[in-house]
Amino acid sequence: MSGKYRLSLKPRDYQVEAAEWALREGSAVVVMPTGSGKTLISLIWVKRLLETGRASKILFLEPTRILVEQTAKYISRVLGVKALPIHGRYPRSRRIDLWRRARIAVATPETAYNDHDIVIGSGYNAIVIDECHHTTGKDAYMKFMEKARDIFRWRLGLSAYIPPTRRREIENVIGSIREWHWSDERIKKYVPEWIGEIYEAELNDAERRVLDVLEETRLNYTGRERMLVNLAIRWFVRDGALALMESLDRETHLSQLLTHIKPLLRNRGIRPLHKLPSLIRVLADHEGFHKAIVFVDRVIVCRRIARELKGYNPVAIYGKARMKEDIRHVLSRAHRVDTKLIVSTSAGEEGLDLPEADLLVIWSNVASPLRFIQRHGRILRLTGRRGLKFVVYIVTPDTPDMDSLIDSLETARRTGIDVPVDEETLESLWRRTTRNRILVVLEDKPLPEDWISELVNMPRDMVREGLRKLASKGMVYYIYTYHGRTYFTYNSLHQLVEEYGEYLDPDEDLVAKVKVYTDNIEHRTLTGRYREVYMRLRRVLEKYSYFTRVKAVIQVPLPTGALQQLIIHYVFRIDDPSILDIVLRNIYSARRLVETPFFKLDIMG
Repeated sequence: MSGKYRLSLKPRDYQVEAAEWALREGSAVVVMPTGSGKTLISLIWVKRLLETGRASKILFLEPTRILVEQTAKYISRVLGVKALPIHGRYPRSRRIDLWRRARIAVATPETAYNDHDIVIGSGYNAIVIDECHHTTGKDAYMKFMEKARDIFRWRLGLSAYIPPTRRREIENVIGSIREWHWSDERIKKYVPEWIGEIYEAELNDAERRVLDVLEETRLNYTGRERMLVNLAIRWFVRDGALALMESLDRETHLSQLLTHIKPLLRNRGIRPLHKLPSLIRVLADHEGFHKAIVFVDRVIVCRRIARELKGYNPVAIYGKARMKEDIRHVLSRAHRVDTKLIVSTSAGEEGLDLPEADLLVIWSNVASPLRFIQRHGRILRLTGRRGLKFVVYIVTPDTPDMDSLIDSLETARRTGIDVPVDEETLESLWRRTTRNRILVVLEDKPLPEDWISELVNMPRDMVREGLRKLASKGMVYYIYTYHGRTYFTYNSLHQLVEEYGEYLDPDEDLVAKVKVYTDNIEHRTLTGRYREVYMRLRRVLEKYSYFTRVKAVIQVPLPTGALQQLIIHYVFRIDDPSILDIVLRNIYSARRLVETPFFKLDIMG
């Protein structure tokens, strides 16, 4: 494609076709299945507008902060034009600067609406509205477009599905709608058997206060008591305040530990089920589904959802022992055509003849691979493909609920289930977990484990497990210093060198034996001095792309004339030569390590 803007990906013919149609229309909506590459269509569209001078500043709207960050990275990488993410986590002063500087801005509709006065005055004249089926009623998408629609000469909406009842309103706000169906032979091969989607259910301020107090309380206990408080946190963020309140109303050891939490849960700002608005939105967004199954963990939640969503003629299934009517009668009702919604606890995961569904909603995220497989079997076994099938995960971001979702998706992949959630989305999700707190404090300064624990207000065992998982992703690293393991991120590399340079000053006379591994497969064992080993291992790294472990054996002369042998392990993902260099510098600075009081504890082994 000509012009000064070049795409790093080659478009497919139907993507070019869709982009050219949208350009001819001026204001248009492209409907195409998830997995078919709608974002690339938007970049073809943007590229043409920029090349011809028809547009000068473009705004992308994405429904969540996860997608804002992900889409900005994708645009910058594929189009080669820096896209700036803008969302509510930034103070308004910074957002104003970003709105004015950006050639391409990516924002949530809520942020765009809150800043609509700045957007209107900043020269934007083209907009891409992802997941545009939300642009109706009182949604933030619609509120923003009502304020700013007239400034956008060029409008492009993207969606996998437009519910019939929303079609007219979306055409009026955005433009003409055209669908490329999943059955198109050009598209079909790119569309998975089922689509995985993630909906966020944010805690409000009152609910966040409850979580903060629960986490502070956890630090006061150890052993069984800490485990019980962790369980209470999980119930609250995964299932809702209703589930936690039910548990605290019983005469148990947990209720005695958390007596101070009960008044907080009675606050009028606390919603019984903070995920319910997201579930309602899921069902509306997938209008036309044949049958939906919602899996929850608590009976009280199961019954409340069924009571709140009577319009779908729901059936609640929560175990034979507690059902008020015969389970056979309940299952008979579940199979009826007019029953659109089944809400089930784990009782429906196995053993019961639940009907086939084309929409599965995971309300309570679990890390168990067996339960994950059992739940998804309700979608995977659907026969006679009548259309796309969807699995929707409702998750509370920035809490342990996000941790559970990430763990379950990764466990599923390890056990052979092809979960159609792309890697970039998973990476973005990682930044919405409780582990993100660890990342945030490490962005500015390298720190040992105990300091991190104090700063993030989390127990050391949780911090240790979080660091282990972050290290396996190559999101944090460590070297050995007088603190023991000192953790850092790529962005804090220069602070590491400034503060711990004495532990990164290789002794050119020392000889080490260094082994490198990828996923427990040993690639190479090299013996030599620092510069020689680094140059050779750098070539090995280029060949294998990444290492997951480095082991070094080095003998250090002591003042007595004896030799001290150290065995040093680094267990984290290394995919960058600069990180490899840091590791080797730390190894060959072993004289300083011997002098520290920590080396026997942290290094010998």
